[in-house]
This record gives sequence, C-alpha cells and structure tokens, in this order.
Amino acid sequence: MRLVQEALLRSVLGWGYKLRRRVPPVFVSRLPGKDLLEPSVRGRRQGALGKLHVYPEFRLDSRAIGPSNHPGVIVGVKSRYEIDMTVEELIHHGVDVRGLYVLSEDVTVEADPTMDRHAARRAVGAIDHIDGTDLVLRDAPGITRVAAGHAWLESRRETFNDVLSTLAGADSGQILRELEQATFDLLGAFGRYEGAVRIGTRLGRNGALPVADDLSVTIDPPVGSSNGRKVTGTRYESPTFQFDQAGDKTSRSADRGLDEFGPFDVEFFARKRPRIAVVTPRAHKGVVENFLTKFLYGIQGARVFGLGFIRKYHLSGCDIAMHAFDGTATDAGAYREACRAALSSGDIDLAIVITSEAQAHLTGDSSPYLVAKSAFMGQGVPVQEVRIETVRQSKLAYPLNSIALACYAKLGGIPFVIAAPRTLAHELVIGIGSAHVKESRLTEPERVVGITTVFSADGNYLLWNTSREADYDDYPRELLLSLRDCIDTIKNRNAWQAGDELRLVFHVFKPLKDVEATAVKKLVEGLTQTYAKVEFAFVHVSTDHDWVMFDRTSAGIRGWGADSRTKGHYVPERGHAVPMGKRELLVAVGGPMDLKSALHGVPKPLLLKLHPQSTFTDIEYLGRQAFRFTSMSWRNMYPSRNPVTISYSDLIAELLGHLRHVRNWNADAVTTKLRSSRWFL
Repeated sequence: MRLVQEALLRSVLGWGYKLRRRVPPVFVSRLPGKDLLEPSVRGRRQGALGKLHVYPEFRLDSRAIGPSNHPGVIVGVKSRYEIDMTVEELIHHGVDVRGLYVLSEDVTVEADPTMDRHAARRAVGAIDHIDGTDLVLRDAPGITRVAAGHAWLESRRETFNDVLSTLAGADSGQILRELEQATFDLLGAFGRYEGAVRIGTRLGRNGALPVADDLSVTIDPPVGSSNGRKVTGTRYESPTFQFDQAGDKTSRSADRGLDEFGPFDVEFFARKRPRIAVVTPRAHKGVVENFLTKFLYGIQGARVFGLGFIRKYHLSGCDIAMHAFDGTATDAGAYREACRAALSSGDIDLAIVITSEAQAHLTGDSSPYLVAKSAFMGQGVPVQEVRIETVRQSKLAYPLNSIALACYAKLGGIPFVIAAPRTLAHELVIGIGSAHVKESRLTEPERVVGITTVFSADGNYLLWNTSREADYDDYPRELLLSLRDCIDTIKNRNAWQAGDELRLVFHVFKPLKDVEATAVKKLVEGLTQTYAKVEFAFVHVSTDHDWVMFDRTSAGIRGWGADSRTKGHYVPERGHAVPMGKRELLVAVGGPMDLKSALHGVPKPLLLKLHPQSTFTDIEYLGRQAFRFTSMSWRNMYPSRNPVTISYSDLIAELLGHLRHVRNWNADAVTTKLRSSRWFL
C-alpha cells in the first residue's frame, strides 16, 4: 500500500494543504469558516481571542483489507487546538503559565516547505518559574531554559480552555459551551460520518487516482453508505450473569442479579464480618463517617444501591475502625504513620483510604496513595481508595455501587461469573497487558507487563491467577511461571487427563512478532506435552487505531434527568461485529447507552487481530469470547471497553510498576498473602 500512501500524499498537497505528518498524511484545514471557535468569539475582545483556534485535523491511511474485504482508505478526524501567541504574549495578557508545558522550535533543522509550521515544534519541558525574559524549565531532558518570546504553550484541551477562560473573562462559560457543541458536530458519529463522506467524495472526484506509471486506483463511495459496498456483520448477545454454581440463578444484569440472589459464592464466602480500617485526614472525618454509613447500609429510595454493602453481599456485618490523622491530603509521611497505626491495632481484612485529587500528580514516596497501598498491601491487606471529592458528591448511589463491588472482590469474594459455551477442549485465556511508568511526562518510561489468566470450568468463566509485574524484556519468563502455576493447579482442580485437548488463547496488548509467538509456543509446549492436542490463538486486542463504526439506522436514545437530549445518533449498539478478512474483527464495545452525554464523541470499537502463527483461527469465536469478557469486570457494574484479560493486566502493570518506586515495598505479597484478592481493582 506504499504507492497508495504516496498518491494520497500528492492529493493532499495538491489541495493546497501543509502536512502535520507525511506517513500517513495528516493535515489541518484552516480554510475560512473551518475554525470551530471563531463564530463564538466574533466581536468579543477579538485581538487576543482571535489568536485561539480549533480546526479539523484529518488523517488518511490506506489498508490492504477492510470491512468489505477490499483495500481502502481510513479517514480519521480530530480537533486541533492552537494558541497562536508566544508565552511572552500570553504573560502580557495575564495568563498564569507556571507548571504548563511549552513547545520550542529546533532552528538547526532546515524548514520543509510542504510541512505545517506547527509540525516543527516539540515539547521541551514545563515552566518552573520565569527569570526575566526566560522560562526556567523542569522535566526538561534537553534544555533548562528558553526565551518566552520563542516558546509556545502546548495546546492540550485543558490548557487551551484555561487560556480561553483568562482571555474571555465572564464570557468564557458561554464560549466554551458553544465550542463543545461545535466540536461535537465535527466529532460525533453523524458529523464524523458526513466528514468521511466529503473527503472520500473529494478523493474520487477526478476519477482514478494515479499511483504509478500506467497504474491507478478507484476511490469508491464510503463503505456502508447509500452507494458504497455493503458491510456484513453480526450482533453478539450480551452475556448471562450467573450467581450460583448450579446455574439456576441467572440474570442479564449483574446489578439486578446481585440484588436478587446475592453473590456467586454466597454459600462458601468465609469473611462474613470483615474488619475494615479507614484512614482519612482528620479534617474530613465527619463527611467520611456519613459516607461510610451510606456504604454499609445503602441509600434509601435510590435506583441502585438501596441495600448497601452488608445486605447486597449477604454479610453479617462489618467492623469499622476509623484512623483519622493530623495532616494534609498531600502529606505522604502522615499517611504512612496512620497506616502503620492501623496495622498495629489488630487484624484487618480491607483498608479504605481517603485521598484527594490534589495528590494525583505525586509519585513514589511522595504519593500518599502509593505509600498507603504499599504499607497495607505489603502486609497482605487490600486497599480501596476513595477520593474526598467522591465522598462529597450529593449523588452517591452509583459510585458506592461500584466501590462495594470492588471491595467484595478485594476481600476474595466472587460477585458473579458469566456463562461460557461448552467446548471439547479445556480452555485458558491469558491476558498480557502493559503500562508505561514515568516519573514525569518527558522522562523515558519503564515498560511494565502484567498477566491475567481466565479459565472455563463447569460452563463458567472464572478469573484464576494474576501475576507480579515484570519488565517488558522479562515478561516471557514471568509468563512461563504464571502458566506453569495455572496449568498445574487447574489440571488437578478439573481432573484433566493426559488425552485431553487444551486450547490457549492469548490476549496481547501489542502485535506479537513472529519470534515472540514462536518463543511463547515453545515455552508452553514444554508444559503441555502430555496432552493429545494443544491449540494456540494469539490475539492482539487494541483500541488504539483509526477505525470507527457507524450505524445509519441508529436514531440514538433520549437522555434522562437534566439533559433529555438524544444521544448516540449513528452510534451502533454494543456487540455489533464486522470481520475484515479472516484474521481481523471490529467489535462495538460502546453503544448509545454508554455515552455520558448528548455531546459525547463516537466510541472506539475493539480491534482484534489474529497472529498468523495461531493454530486456532476461528475469529468469530474469539470475537464473541472477547466481547463477553468486556462484561466480566468486578471494578464497576457496567461493561468496559476492554476485556478483563487486558484491563486487569494493565491495572496490575500500572499499580505494581509505580509501587516498585516506593520505599520498603514488599512485591512478594501479591503472589502470597494477596493471592485470593483482586487487589488491583
């Protein structure tokens, strides 16, 4: 497809655009009338506000195969925020720039006339303080200072909005509301579809697109449009949740099933009266006590969580020990001492730690959140973090419902399972997720891997095992240890026989190289050589792609409460699946019901790619399985955008990757004392 990419590049340049990126071609439309902000600021302090812009940015990427089993072009659309003033000018207009990241141009690099002027700017650091006309930087790997007149603020949305609010004053609220609507008109499902149609029409307007001498390609109307190729797909059913081993207690809703039947393990869960330590700054003690009362006994009259934690999960009670300390929300030392005091006061089954958004940016020993996690988890006590901003909310039913679910799982409970199709082969699904752990934005990250294992037994999918974190280069070794432990234990539990068939499905956060797939197969074959047949499926699971799914028959749904506007127009329901050849599949994992508001953008589908070295190649079966796993999370009551095999593994990698930088962290606890706890939720 290299020739097609070059042809697309020539087309974009022929239209008169400058490039943000060459491969694939990315360009910004700054034509008159394209600035989404301009209509809202017209006539309002035009001098300064006129230098703020929000433009459409387009990306054209060719694919060898797509939903209609033909080659094609993906049209990507996003909003591009631009601040066309130097930091020096912004300071003159009263903008507080401290702590914000800045861009600078490398004057030693020769300018490319085909490239956008913004493309040469790179993030160089965050502003620590101002020294005369210079900006002194922190988190700056290359330089320590830059002239304010030769630096620009990084135009992230939150930074852009802060600058706009300063410049617009009292008008900023109305301007931001109008900008939100204009941005949705561009990026909502209907707007993105119409934009893709316009770009596709323009590409094909002059007939065939020449790609080489005597060779051209034809650009058809967009797939799924009135005149385009039709898309064949499937609608997957949502899974059935099960609340007993016999399979008699089932529900299509995890929340309603828990209210009606109680948790799956209600008959054999041992900690019927858990001991819970609560660590909070003393200044928050009163509101935290009120919050805990609602947590334990429920909110009367609410649509959810009317039963409370004790009745919903069929507990006999909870013993709460409050540990209030003198110190601020950012005082990691005070948190550490309070955690130690709680641990020395007696046995604890669970700790609830009250934190704050004010500490979210802190890392390592400076982070109260991580220090508390380290102190408790190192002694085998799982931790539930609750931010004080959540505690103070007036509507707590939905947050409490999710917190209670996670707490029960952290106590070692099994809230629910989902039904699995019966297969001839014993099946293990291994999730390999990752996290980039960074001390600051511009420092080189550590890449950390986490592993989660799910297996099918008695017609149910059960979460079995979670690993320690491993450095990226070491993850095959950790994978082998995790699999050996898992296979040996489940073999005995399920009475596997030497002549049985075994299927191993790997959900992986990145495309596996051939050498990696071969290495994993060799590792596992040594563990499974006694079985009659072993099948492998290596599935790359991703939401980091340019694909978008539309449903032109979807009218959306009407919102409720204060915002009754229709949301989800052109958004497909969860479970719509579209194959792309024999080894790729798109699955919609966010439908109209999942959108937070009427102005929510179009959700990304899940992209599944099957590695060529896979010996089990039923992409339809693998797609249904991955979709079911998006509903299996015990972190909240609602389906997620990733299967638990990936989302749990990512959570493991991220939390343990940060905890390794906390003093005296006991990494062995997660595979010993915390083995039965879902501590990472």
